[in-house]
Amino acid sequence: IMAVQRQPDANTVDVVDKVKAMLPSFQDQMPAAASIKLLNDRSTSIRQAVDDVQFTLLLTIALVVMVIFVFLRRVTATIIPAVAVPISLIATLGAMFLFGFSIDNISLMGLTLAVGLVVDDAIVMLENIFRHMEEDGLSAFDAALKG
Repeated sequence: IMAVQRQPDANTVDVVDKVKAMLPSFQDQMPAAASIKLLNDRSTSIRQAVDDVQFTLLLTIALVVMVIFVFLRRVTATIIPAVAVPISLIATLGAMFLFGFSIDNISLMGLTLAVGLVVDDAIVMLENIFRHMEEDGLSAFDAALKG
């Protein structure tokens, strides 16, 4: 039995992938009667969690767009949050990459919760802009500047 442990700053999935890539060369060096079997692979649960969060984020974006369209009944009001959410997620993931943060379950859960805040802010701003357009008779540009 050989246990492989990652360093505290190492990516579990990368470590497991590299170990799996090295297993055939280890097997070639061992006697024919010996075999190598993986007993504990934490990368599968991590991959599954990341896949689940990705699905949840995509489903959230789709539901948000659908609900906004149903309640506001304006295509332009639907497009703004539909664009704001992916842009904010891409910017956040880019910043995490630049600053060296790992994408783990906690950060993915935080991103999922942050989607709600982005959508809420977008809806509040849209409603305020439409209110300025209807009540004050402002153009869309002036209403957006007034907020």
